[in-house]
Amino acid sequence: MVKHIKILVIEDEESHAQLIQRAFERHRDDFDVHFVSTLAQAGDFLAGTDPDIVLCDWILPDGKGLEILAPERDNSLYPVVLMTSHGNEELAVEAMKAGALDYIVKSPEAFSNMPHFVLREIREWEHILARRRAENRLQQVLLQTVESLALLVEKRDPYTYGHQKKVSQLACAIGREMQLSDETLQGLYFSSILHDIGKITVPLEYLNKPGKLDPLEFDIIKTHPQNAYEMLKAIDFEAPVAQIILQHHEKCDGSGYPYGLGAQRILLEARILTVADVVEAISSHRPYRPSLGITAALDEIASHRGILYDTDIVEVCLKLFREGRFQFE
Repeated sequence: MVKHIKILVIEDEESHAQLIQRAFERHRDDFDVHFVSTLAQAGDFLAGTDPDIVLCDWILPDGKGLEILAPERDNSLYPVVLMTSHGNEELAVEAMKAGALDYIVKSPEAFSNMPHFVLREIREWEHILARRRAENRLQQVLLQTVESLALLVEKRDPYTYGHQKKVSQLACAIGREMQLSDETLQGLYFSSILHDIGKITVPLEYLNKPGKLDPLEFDIIKTHPQNAYEMLKAIDFEAPVAQIILQHHEKCDGSGYPYGLGAQRILLEARILTVADVVEAISSHRPYRPSLGITAALDEIASHRGILYDTDIVEVCLKLFREGRFQFE
């Protein structure tokens, strides 16, 4: 059995609806067309049915057609084409930004050609979905690759891997509280889970030395951000992951390493990573000392906010802990 293409038409102008209906009457075996005249009626229909495409008037009795593309609606299931009586570039840009697949200027010719137009739009939608699936697969491969790299560190030094994992939890919690975009949060996660991968080139006896490091040993450990940068810079992350990791030991007053950058030259994600790194390191056991506890960690960032650490990021971190909305797993 050939599947009918299910179309929802949202049109309050009766004469326009009749013209659209007449165009599809010649193709009854191919299309199943449902007409409503308001956004409320459309909402009721969409609550129980996923159409193959939605054709929506720009202005309706109970709102603008753009509202059909509101964030709370899952429009990823079907494409939306907006219909307007007055086409111009501004309307086209507004429609595309809102998430419409396309827009069409109403006319007798446009209505009579509607079946062919719908078929073309659905083919375009299928291509878009195929690209999305391919992009999602690539994202999954990238995520698996990053986590595999992090596991390399665990095989050599379980402490470093556990540290990276907990730092990523806190860094991403801070980023979400700061309402960073999903893309930025993903870059922050990748940077956090890999921020000490450069230590894979550092002798284990330095990383696990129970006493104080001598100056030469410390200088070698301080190469790990640059080592990580060299390892990761060729990977085409959407975010500047290698650069973030390179900067995660920089301090706002310029006293950090490897380049002594001041606050304005340090990436936001690197400043978040720095705070999360310090809090986790102080509150956890280290090879050269027992855990100092979360109170000491929070005191450290609070007492040096605006000096070593970004003030706004410190405030967000303190708020998460004080309100009981974050704790290390």
